[in-house]
Amino acid sequence: MKNSHTLLLMIIAFVMGLVCQYMNTVTYGAPNLPEPTIKRGQILRESAFFDDSYISSLVYSPRYPVRTCHTNMTYIDFSSIFSIKETSRVNKCILDHEEDMANGHIQEAAKQTLRWSDHTYLDSGSFVIEAGGHKGLDASQFNSRYHPGTYIVLEPVAKFFHVLKNRFKSSPNVVIYNFGIDVADGVFYVNEEKNDGASLFVKDQKKKGTFKGAKIVSVSKFFETLSVKSNEVDLITLNCEGCEFAVLDLLLSTDYIRHFRNIQFQPHKHSRICYPVKRFCWYQELLQKTHSLKFQFKFIWESWSRR
Repeated sequence: MKNSHTLLLMIIAFVMGLVCQYMNTVTYGAPNLPEPTIKRGQILRESAFFDDSYISSLVYSPRYPVRTCHTNMTYIDFSSIFSIKETSRVNKCILDHEEDMANGHIQEAAKQTLRWSDHTYLDSGSFVIEAGGHKGLDASQFNSRYHPGTYIVLEPVAKFFHVLKNRFKSSPNVVIYNFGIDVADGVFYVNEEKNDGASLFVKDQKKKGTFKGAKIVSVSKFFETLSVKSNEVDLITLNCEGCEFAVLDLLLSTDYIRHFRNIQFQPHKHSRICYPVKRFCWYQELLQKTHSLKFQFKFIWESWSRR
C-alpha cells in the first residue's frame, strides 16, 4: 500500500511537471531563445522607444530631475582605473582647459567644415545617428555629401522637429525622432521663443516665455531598441547640449564602444552638468584605448575613429 501511494505521488509530480513545462512554453515562449533584433537600416516608429503611458505622462510629469554632483549617481567616475601617467595627463588637461578651449574656438572657426568633410568613409550603406538635429545643418551636410543608407536624427524640441520634418520630407533615408537621449527617461520644458541651446541642464527653463514638454529616452534603451550590438553604427555625432556625457559614459563603461566605428562630439559646460571638464579629460584617456583621434578643436569639436 505504501509503495502504491509513493508511486502515485511520483506519477502526479511527473504529470504536473509536464503541465508546468507546457504552460511555460505557451505563455513565455521557448527558453533561451535570443531576443528579436531589428535589421540594419530598418526604420522604427517613434512609439517603439516608449509606451503610451509615457507619452501621456508628459502632461502631468514634473520637470526632468535636477542633477547634483554630491554623489556619482549622475555620472560614472572613471578616475580609479587610470595609471599614474594617465592621471597626470588628466590633471594637465584640467589645468590647461581654458587656454585649450580658447585655442579650440580659433581652430574650429578656421576649419568649421572639417566635422562634415572628414567622414569620407560614409556611403549608401552607412548607418548614422545624430543627437541634436536643431534646424538640420549637420544632417543636410552629411546627407548631401555621402547619402548614407540610414541617417537617424534626434530632436526633442517640437519647433525644430517640425523644421527638420519639412526640410527632409523628400529624403526617406533621414529618420527624425521627436525625443532626446540622456541617462533616464523623462521630460524637460523648453522655451520655444528661444532659437538655440535648448538643454535639460539650463536653470531658467520655466521663467518667461512659452514652454512645452520635450521627451527624453534613456540612452541605454535607445541603443537596445536599435539593436546596436547587431547593427554597427558607422558614425554617431553629438551636439545635444549635454547629452554627450551620458552617451559617452555608457559607451566607455560597456562593450558598446566597440560597435561605433566613429564618434564625433561637441562637449558642453552647462552649470548642471557634473564635472564637465574632468569628464572630458577622462574621455581623452579612455577613447584612445579603442579609437584614434581624427581631429580635435579641444573642448569644442572632436572626432574619433575605431582602430
